[in-house]
Amino acid sequence: MKGLNKYLIQIHNISGSLLSLMFVVWFISGIVLIFDGFPHASRKDRFLHLTEFKKQDFENLQAPPISFKGKVALELCDGKPVYRVKSGRKAQKTYDAISLKPIASFDENHAKKLSSSFNGYPAKKIEKINELDDWMPWSYYRPLLPLYKCKMSDPAHTVLYISEKTGEIVQETNRRARWSARFGAIPHWIYFKKLRLAKDTWKLVVIILSSIGIIMCLTGIYVGFLRKNNRKKKGITPYKKFWYKWHHLTGFFFGLFVFTFILSGFFSLASVPDWMVGVNSEEKIDIEWNQKLDLSSHRNTLPIEIFNALNDKEGVRKIEWKTVLNTPQFRVYYKDYQKSKVYTLEDDRVIPQKQFTLADVKQKSEEKFKNTKFSVVEQNDYDNYYSGSAMYYLPTFAYKIELADEANTWLYIDPASGERIKKLTKNTRLRRWLYRFFHTLDLAILKQNDTLRKTLLILLSLVGLAVSITGLMLSFKWFRRNYNKLINTKK
Repeated sequence: MKGLNKYLIQIHNISGSLLSLMFVVWFISGIVLIFDGFPHASRKDRFLHLTEFKKQDFENLQAPPISFKGKVALELCDGKPVYRVKSGRKAQKTYDAISLKPIASFDENHAKKLSSSFNGYPAKKIEKINELDDWMPWSYYRPLLPLYKCKMSDPAHTVLYISEKTGEIVQETNRRARWSARFGAIPHWIYFKKLRLAKDTWKLVVIILSSIGIIMCLTGIYVGFLRKNNRKKKGITPYKKFWYKWHHLTGFFFGLFVFTFILSGFFSLASVPDWMVGVNSEEKIDIEWNQKLDLSSHRNTLPIEIFNALNDKEGVRKIEWKTVLNTPQFRVYYKDYQKSKVYTLEDDRVIPQKQFTLADVKQKSEEKFKNTKFSVVEQNDYDNYYSGSAMYYLPTFAYKIELADEANTWLYIDPASGERIKKLTKNTRLRRWLYRFFHTLDLAILKQNDTLRKTLLILLSLVGLAVSITGLMLSFKWFRRNYNKLINTKK
């Protein structure tokens, strides 16, 4: 037993010495992240900057052809109606909505005009870049290259990135956001461009560091109790030296929190294996509700027909084509980029989509899940599993389908459209607790008072920082002690 204890102590000493500085950086950057994330171009601002349609804008527009594959939306770009066809996370092709000819690129004059109208100040410098930079370290942005990097003359030192291929703003930063990211998001998420662009390598690095951190925490907790129980001296800690004493005390009381924080960081990238939730992988079935866009079901409905059928014809900014439950739909967006008015076809006429009832969802479920038991209930409010956010809107009222499949799948259905807006399984529900709860205190009762949630996160981060700083000082001593031993051995 003594040999095992000695072995675990050594593991903690080595792993703690290697990672203590990184833990200090993680907790400091985590506090910054509570208030500021990585810079991004606001979806709301970009949407509200879209020009509103007038009736004449719909004249001579053709219907999107069946050859369009992906998500299809109609917008005005530089005063001209265009179809945007998205086939991936960022991959997109743009077409003239009158001729249906592809628009290969947008020139620098377009970037100059768009950046100025969006920002309110003229661009003092526009540079065409063919590679992603530090503020766009995601490989899925590569299809948008090249980019016009527009440095604006505003007091905030804003930089806008506009895709030459799509003519859209895809990123926005300013001086304050960039400095905030340097102390927050970049070190915390290890968002160093070359590493982050190599997505698989970046993911592997984070998982390895988190795994070592988990081992460090578990051995530290064990050693903390071992030191307390093995010493005859009274009190929680047997140590008198300052750094040893306070590392033992902070680790003894808050080591469990540091462990849950690192564990949740691990599960931010790692999925929960089936065996952890008692799921037999071989018996899992593919449960799906949504379907890809089928333009043939839209029967070549012209945009002018959609516009003429609208109850409110003022302020239209975007129209999307959708297929839901084998039914054609048109989503019309006005002032809110997350909420739309839903229309459908009936006898080749565009009419408002009737709200789906509980009976409708039960009937559709019977058609889709013939061999699986299920129940449908009303979801009347947000809870720990179902809640919206600034980035992902979810209506407060939805229908929840609970299936008795191997993965115990839950589907949430939007009453306005009949579309599945969220899907959860045993795996994703457990991961929600392991990651979102432990890492951000994502709890329904706390989200109702975000100030309290952030205050608790700061306090927990500070105690984690205390454990890390005392560990960092001990790691210096450990390195110095081993270095001196090495030097003396050579002599």
